[in-house]
Amino acid sequence: MTLVLLLGIAGLVLAGALWLLSQPAQPSDDDILARFDAIDGFTVTERHAHDGSGLAADETRGRIAVLGKGRPQMVLLGPRDLGAWHYLPKDGAFEMELTSRRHPQPFIVSFRRSATADEWIKILKKTAEGR
Repeated sequence: MTLVLLLGIAGLVLAGALWLLSQPAQPSDDDILARFDAIDGFTVTERHAHDGSGLAADETRGRIAVLGKGRPQMVLLGPRDLGAWHYLPKDGAFEMELTSRRHPQPFIVSFRRSATADEWIKILKKTAEGR
């Protein structure tokens, strides 16, 4: 009976380890910033990356690049795409929820400080008003 119990526990540990290894790795802040710089036809005027998420603005063309937490794909949003955005303190950091008219699920972007989130609220508002 003890052997069966040990084998069961070992199986659960192995299954958990395999599941963790199958999960996509979270990109580093430097990787995210480099991805923003590599977007064709997008002139980065402001950019931010934190905890596997990020935002970049091309204020001359009125577009925002977003990489939401837990999302593998970056998206470009124009003024007509932007929905609503708001942020709340969460465990000493700040998370902004950004909605898009083209995407059913909101994007979550993390910030270290509320001042940085406040700057991005201004950028998003300016972009949305550029309709």
